[in-house]
Amino acid sequence: MNKLYTSPNGSTTRLFLALAAVFMLSFGFQASAQFGPNPQFHNKDLFIGPRVGLGGIGGAGLGLGANAEYGITPQIGITGTFGWSGYSSSYWTYTNLIFAVGGNFHVDLLKVKNLDTYAGLGLGWNFGSVTSNDARYTWDRGYGGFFWDFRVGARYFFSDKLAATAELGYGFGYLRLGVDFKL
Repeated sequence: MNKLYTSPNGSTTRLFLALAAVFMLSFGFQASAQFGPNPQFHNKDLFIGPRVGLGGIGGAGLGLGANAEYGITPQIGITGTFGWSGYSSSYWTYTNLIFAVGGNFHVDLLKVKNLDTYAGLGLGWNFGSVTSNDARYTWDRGYGGFFWDFRVGARYFFSDKLAATAELGYGFGYLRLGVDFKL
């Protein structure tokens, strides 16, 4: 698979993680100083909602999933994501089941009423399988491994308890659209 995740000595992965951490910290400090906390996100907020993912791991076209986020500070939330994506070629069918955990940093980036903007980083595991669509091949294999889940996103609140969500990133979809319910 991708050399980034399967580096024999882990140096590529460690470098990538270090650069991502430096970026997230510098973004967070600059954004926090310049834009301040987001008035739509609070400590102990809990959001749960379905997602539709477009594009994704291994060329998947459509994914379905669910996301949850819990606010641990006024600007930081921890996340859990489950997703499914799959696609077929003329010879093979690929399926990905994805689980990820991570965190989002919320800032009032655009200063739009009812809009919550954030950037996030997570780590996930892809349980993948591939099967043959051709009777000449009797192949059924598993694949997968760790992946990084990066995202920038926004929630637009229609009410105190309901928001539309859009995220760009990497996971079960490069573009993830959904609805979040605040519990």
